[in-house]
Amino acid sequence: MNVGLQHDKRGTRPSRRLWQLLALAAVATTAATSCGPNTDAYVALQNAMKSHITNVDHRPVASVSCTPHVHDTMREETAHLRCLVRFRDGTSYTASAAIRNQNSGGTHNRPDAYTWDSPPPAG
Repeated sequence: MNVGLQHDKRGTRPSRRLWQLLALAAVATTAATSCGPNTDAYVALQNAMKSHITNVDHRPVASVSCTPHVHDTMREETAHLRCLVRFRDGTSYTASAAIRNQNSGGTHNRPDAYTWDSPPPAG
């Protein structure tokens, strides 16, 4: 299908079909960039902490909130954050956390590595 140079009957404007395709492409691009690898790094860290502490440490987490809000890290760089972890039993603790970009000049497309302080014993 050739949509690049179609014009309406008057020959002065691009066809309605072209505009529909452009609008559809814009919606698809927006949808594709709002999830997956474009998730902010601090959100991915919060999700990893909540999952790990709940499932591995067996301490049900209600929420994790980390600052600063780090969008991404540069190659071989580490971002340092403070995270407030709230448990479902009403207790909480503050953890020092880090997001390390594992990509270097020789490696590419490696996921970020996350570390954080372990929660105190339940008590």
